[in-house]
Amino acid sequence: MFRRIAVLWVLLVLVSSCSVWKKTIQFLGLANPPIEANYTIREIDQLIHSGLSYQGVPYRTGGIDRKGMDCSGLLFRMYADQHFQIPRLSKDQAQFGLPISIQDAQVGDWVFFATSQTKVINHSGIISRIKSANEVYFLHSSTSKGVREDNLYTKYWLGSFVKLIRPFKN
Repeated sequence: MFRRIAVLWVLLVLVSSCSVWKKTIQFLGLANPPIEANYTIREIDQLIHSGLSYQGVPYRTGGIDRKGMDCSGLLFRMYADQHFQIPRLSKDQAQFGLPISIQDAQVGDWVFFATSQTKVINHSGIISRIKSANEVYFLHSSTSKGVREDNLYTKYWLGSFVKLIRPFKN
């Protein structure tokens, strides 16, 4: 009996210290993974570079090319350019990652807004650069000005903010 308990104890110690356990905790959302656990810094740089190349492209509902694109289409296109698959619609994109507090935002995190009175997520973007704690820029496709960067910490965007996620890597 003592031998069985000792073997079980050793197995428990081994399992609890291995990376499988840590990844399980991250998957369940009990711990925020570092960004390298998802996309590498190089991949994020390439995604942001791709997105910035679309600056000035006009807004077009349902669009995903240089003729015009909407906010979720911009994210979709940026990831497609780098051979990653992500959901196409903002409502689905908002579920495609782990929630992150706004204070923990990193370049590459996705940001979601409710810009209408219904308070339903209807706009998305990606954190493109961080200059300081109050200067966190995100890339998105604005209905009035097309693809552009804006500061998250402006009255309008902060007032419309719903959530921030660190996207899954598929």
